[in-house]
Amino acid sequence: MPARPQLKPEERALSYAKYYDLPITPIPPEKLAVLQAGPIDPKLALPIERRNDLFNPGYLDCEVGWCVMENGTGYLANLTPMPGVTPEMFNWWFAWHGLEDMRYRIWDPEDHFYARQQNPERIKDPGVPMREKNWGTVHFVLEDIGPGPDELVLNFQYPHVLGYDEDKVGTPACAAMQCANGHGPVPGQGVAAIMTHMVREIEGGVELRSRFWIGYGLVNGQVVKLLPDGVQVPKEAPMGLFAHNLKEFGHLAAILPSLYAEEKDNW
Repeated sequence: MPARPQLKPEERALSYAKYYDLPITPIPPEKLAVLQAGPIDPKLALPIERRNDLFNPGYLDCEVGWCVMENGTGYLANLTPMPGVTPEMFNWWFAWHGLEDMRYRIWDPEDHFYARQQNPERIKDPGVPMREKNWGTVHFVLEDIGPGPDELVLNFQYPHVLGYDEDKVGTPACAAMQCANGHGPVPGQGVAAIMTHMVREIEGGVELRSRFWIGYGLVNGQVVKLLPDGVQVPKEAPMGLFAHNLKEFGHLAAILPSLYAEEKDNW
C-alpha cells in the first residue's frame, strides 16, 4: 500500500480533509477476478466508431475488462454501481474537484496528487448549468496509475465534440456524461486517449459506465487514431488504467453522497 504524504497544517484545516484519512474502499472480488484473468477478447470490446451504442438500453458485450485491440490501440471498460448518488452529484463532483488540490487527493489518497482546473471562472459561474460547468474546460493532472506519477492534460469536451449524440444526455439513456481527450503535457508526445464517463439512473442511485480508448485523440474536430499503424500500446497501459479505474471510482462511490451533502455549496 503506497504511503500517503502527511498533510500540511493548512491542508488539514480544510473541511473535507477528513476524507483523506479514510481507508480505500476495497475493489469487489468479482472485479479483482476480471483484472487477474487478463485481457478480454478484443471482439467483446466496443470499437470507438460505435461509441454511441452506449446510449442503447441494457448492457454491451463487455462492461468490465481491458485489452489491446487488433489495431494496436488500448481499451478498457468499467461499470460502477453508485448507491445514493444522483446525476447532479456526479456532475458537481467533476466541477468541484479541480478547484483545489486536496479535492482530487481525497478521491484516491494513494495515487492522486492534483487536478487543477484551468477555467475556474466557468465553474463558479452560477449561470452555467451544473452538467455543463466542466464541459469545455481543461484539467492539469498529476496521478500515478502504476509506473509512478504522470502529468496529464484532460480537455473536457461537450459530448457532441467527441462524436456523441448530445441530445440524449439528460434522458433515461444517459442521465449525465463527462468526456475528454487526454494527453501528456506536450501534445503529440506520449499516448493520448479518449475518456468517457456515462451515468444512468438505477434503483437507489446511479451506475457509472466508463470507457477509455487509448491511442485516439481529437484532431481538427474529429476523433482519430493517433497511434501509428503497426505499433501497439504496451498491455500495461490499459491494464494499469483499468486497475486504477476500479480503485478510484469504487472509492468515489463510497464517499460522494456524504461529501456532496457537506460541501455542495463550498466552491
